[in-house]
Amino acid sequence: NDFITKEIIIMKKIGIMTMHRIINYGSYLQAYALKKLIENISDAKVEFIDYEFGEVLVDSAGKKSIIEKIHENRTITSYLKKKAFIRNNQKSYELYLQDLGVFEKNYDHAIDLLVIGSDEVFNCMQGHPVGYSKNLFGESYEDVKTISYAGSFGHTTVNDLKKYMIFDEIKAMFNKFAFISVRDNNSKNVLNEMGFEVCKHLDPVLVYDFCKDAKNPSIDIKDYIIVYAYTGRLSTAERKRIKTFAKKYEKKIVSIGYYSDIADYNIVCNPLEVFGYFKNADYIITDTFHGTIFSIKMNSKFCTIIRDSNKNKLNDLLRTLERQDRIAYGIEDIERLYNIEVDFDQTNKIIQEGKQQTIAYLELAINS
Repeated sequence: NDFITKEIIIMKKIGIMTMHRIINYGSYLQAYALKKLIENISDAKVEFIDYEFGEVLVDSAGKKSIIEKIHENRTITSYLKKKAFIRNNQKSYELYLQDLGVFEKNYDHAIDLLVIGSDEVFNCMQGHPVGYSKNLFGESYEDVKTISYAGSFGHTTVNDLKKYMIFDEIKAMFNKFAFISVRDNNSKNVLNEMGFEVCKHLDPVLVYDFCKDAKNPSIDIKDYIIVYAYTGRLSTAERKRIKTFAKKYEKKIVSIGYYSDIADYNIVCNPLEVFGYFKNADYIITDTFHGTIFSIKMNSKFCTIIRDSNKNKLNDLLRTLERQDRIAYGIEDIERLYNIEVDFDQTNKIIQEGKQQTIAYLELAINS
């Protein structure tokens, strides 16, 4: 009987439904971290579950022509360099996904538990290709126990859900969740409005200890700053200011995972090398959620540029970790914050407390 019981426990399967296929080091590492966290507290087999794309509810910009793309990049050479970088990044990312156990699309329904999260899994106002994917709210898995961990509605608000008349539908889908966890106050407010009491937790990248997993950077660079921003999102004024700033302080500019025309090094690497690059950097300039997390996790000096598209999650993250002092409200703040040292003691205490809360939540949600 003991042997049979052990076999049943070992064969139990947990599926994680998240944004792991998005070509983004943050998406990869949060998926990696959550899988490891669950494996550390469970004997179950853990696998990633894919979701079907849904209807695109929001208006999206039309597809740009080749001429428009070249004009946007100022020269044909710049356009071709960026295109080659993106192609190389995509090819490499597909290989790294195999390290997560991700190969062909997996819609396995023979699982004992579905964990949805983290990342912007509830952001149903996403454009193409994800759109409003009902799988990300548990549709088609009604017979499986479902929980979430640090899920986010991103920039989606209660008003958006009501405008597109999906508020009640989403509320009904959340009714079958056994436990609900989010990572930001906007997401918490949306679910509170629906009548749910939810937990708020840290992103898995902050919680998981990557010490044994992290890899040394494959390129040895010294005296550099990292610009970690989505390709093409930095304005002309921002790029010009950063370039002038780097030259003044005799720093090389490194862009990791995204192409930047002002970078001395545009790097495609194993996602587990990212921490090393951030740790060794003299300064990080970012406008992304996970770029901010990588900086804080490595206790590296950084500044975060907040935009309308990410203000919900970034303001909440920095407020939670008591790091609002690192917000760059204007391009002049990029240099000002470089000259201010950062004491991470209080932030590290908050993260440590968050780790304990995460483990307690996952143990309860998975085993009850």
